[in-house]
Amino acid sequence: MASRGYQMLMAELKRRHVLKVVAVYAAAAFAVMQAADFLVPALRLPDAFASAIAFTALVGFPIAVGLAWVFDLTPQGVRRTDPAASEELEAIVAEPRLRRWGMGVLALLTTVVFVLGGWWVLRDTPEGVAPSGAAVERSIAVLPFADLSGDPGNEYFGDGLAEELMNALNRIPSLKVAARTSAFSFKGRNADVQEIGGELGVSTVLEGSVRRSGDRIRVTAQLVDVADGFPIWSENYSAELTDIFTIQEEIAQSIVAALKVRLTVPQGGLVRASTPNVEAYNRYLRGRYFWNQRTLPSFRLAIEEYNQAIELDPDYAQAYAGLAETYVLLPEYGGASIPEIGPNARAAVEKALALDPNSSAAYTASGYLKYRFEWDWAGAEADFQRAIDLEPDYATAHQWYAELLIVLRRFDEARTEAKTAYELDPLAPAGILVRAITLELDGQMAAAIEEYKATLELAPDFAIPTYFLALAYVHLGDLSRADSTFQHLAGLTDTDPATYRAYIDVLDEPEMIPAATAALTTSPVFGLIAEAEYLATLGQAEATLAVLEQAYEDREPFLPLANALAPYEALRSDPRFIEFLRKMKL
Repeated sequence: MASRGYQMLMAELKRRHVLKVVAVYAAAAFAVMQAADFLVPALRLPDAFASAIAFTALVGFPIAVGLAWVFDLTPQGVRRTDPAASEELEAIVAEPRLRRWGMGVLALLTTVVFVLGGWWVLRDTPEGVAPSGAAVERSIAVLPFADLSGDPGNEYFGDGLAEELMNALNRIPSLKVAARTSAFSFKGRNADVQEIGGELGVSTVLEGSVRRSGDRIRVTAQLVDVADGFPIWSENYSAELTDIFTIQEEIAQSIVAALKVRLTVPQGGLVRASTPNVEAYNRYLRGRYFWNQRTLPSFRLAIEEYNQAIELDPDYAQAYAGLAETYVLLPEYGGASIPEIGPNARAAVEKALALDPNSSAAYTASGYLKYRFEWDWAGAEADFQRAIDLEPDYATAHQWYAELLIVLRRFDEARTEAKTAYELDPLAPAGILVRAITLELDGQMAAAIEEYKATLELAPDFAIPTYFLALAYVHLGDLSRADSTFQHLAGLTDTDPATYRAYIDVLDEPEMIPAATAALTTSPVFGLIAEAEYLATLGQAEATLAVLEQAYEDREPFLPLANALAPYEALRSDPRFIEFLRKMKL
């Protein structure tokens, strides 16, 4: 009886042409999905386009089946299908098996192929967020482009091109992009892509070269698979310098197509033409190149380049943001004092944000300005959070926010931000340094020492972690290592080693405190705040407070750290120290 009912249902489906519609619809939809899978990367369309086609086809399938059941296409047009006469269905059931079931088998096969094809397209759509800490399917490191012009003065252009491509690719949430400091740490190391991918946790590497001849540029770019070392995509570009933004956009879109990542910005919108003035852009790239060198002379060169870019284009928001980021770092690198440079930094920030209210770099500079210069703690936190909202992968924003949280003694939150900065840019010395400080403040001195050492492995001439490492050895009572580290610090900073020797000696012989105190007034590296820290570790409360007051008058850049660092713990109940912190709004 069940078999009889099944035969009559199949006969009805055949009579109403449902099986034919199913077979034709499934075959046509599958062909369209296959064509889309080919054309989407070829035409550099977003992956969402292929997914939308597959989703629409799958949703439309039951609708097509329903319409085929209800309506029929006749010479008189589309009409509702008439009920079947019993003899009509009996005639179909009586047909030979091959004729009776052929269309049903075809409909079943095409449906299975169509559904599996649609499922595969939707399954292959990236989910957007890659797991951290390991190589993932859609991840990339952009290496600095080699300069083939033969002029060392053009090195900045290859670096700048690579950094601009990083910024463009960072606009794709489903693509993990290694941070600049980490990616650029391989410059000149002649490392293979497997080593680079392993250290940075990425699955692909973009490398290339650039040759400039007057206003003509020739760019070669190649995307390499870390797993096997073979190119996934490569291309050559030859154009006028005025076409530099177009070339960057084409490279970025080619990477999107090659990696099949979901594109959530408008087509052609990955690279922003930040200025119509090519020479202004050239000056901006030079400024960025010098800023990344992180030395006082290079900061001064960066300021010159940014100002020249602004002269050429007074509405150049990125140049103002770069200028602000440079100004805020000058005092701690031995440049102009906070009272001198503060107004310039504030003017650059305000101009950058007036021109581009969504500038993450400008908000990051503003947060640092409020934290180090203006002691506006709530304002600084709001700016850092806004910068991170605008650009979640900007490691510098997380690092500077961690520093602010350290000053505010919110150590758990500081560790979280420092950890994020480290994960985003694992080979950045400054990020590792901040992580080391958070470990020390958590009482994990041995772990902190290892991080200070790791910082110095990446940047042997970095004075600040050398200083912190020496003091960490003092904290552990390892005066021999502390002494040798201080002597190394004297060599790095061209300061008098006698100052550090006096400090080490008095730790062994307390009766030498008067002589040591006199030696410490010779302004050791990092100025008065370092002198105060030495005096605090010697238990000299009066002298420490006097030096802190002088540092307050001079607005020394590291002064807010007195609220957090261990040597000042013995002073925290002293009313004079409490008043000192109150003046900094802490």
